Amino acid sequence: MTSPRSWQAAPRMWRVPALLAACLAPALTACSSAAARVQLPAKAAVTASAAPGSPAALTPRQQVIAALVGYTAALDQAEQSRSGAAARRLLRPYLAANRIGGLVRAVSTIWARGDAFNGQDVLHVLTVRIEGRRAVVHECDNTTGMGLDDAASGQAVPGSSGVAHDNLVTRLELTRGHWLVQSQLPKDVPCVP
Repeated sequence: MTSPRSWQAAPRMWRVPALLAACLAPALTACSSAAARVQLPAKAAVTASAAPGSPAALTPRQQVIAALVGYTAALDQAEQSRSGAAARRLLRPYLAANRIGGLVRAVSTIWARGDAFNGQDVLHVLTVRIEGRRAVVHECDNTTGMGLDDAASGQAVPGSSGVAHDNLVTRLELTRGHWLVQSQLPKDVPCVP
């Protein structure tokens, strides 16, 4: 979550393994499911500056994946901003309004300790299940290129490096024509991209 992707990118929820998952778990929770297989490029290729769209040319499944990729990129930008106001603005088009405050508080706690987010994850969508206005995405992301650095020394924070197979379940909801991340939860079982 992404974390901070996540929260992921996380956002991504995300996404700096144990440390970030521990900070974000209370802020974000989810349910799991299954359905189709897709591989995505690294989130660096995605910009989160514009609000996500739902072009008629995209299938609902493609819209859900685009929303997740947008969220992950926005989360990365929010983490790098080191500003609560900027983080809120960046996350607003991708994350449910009632989740933004908790995520920003979790990331702000990391900033306040003098730590800085580094790197980015590689998303691997395993399945997408859509039921009406709700979607569940199961991912097996590579977060080995992510971690936390001590902002003063630039040294990696011990235990903050990512993992090769980060098992995540993300729940999204269609709100006013846009898929918004509702929650993202790491799973403690192995996954294979």
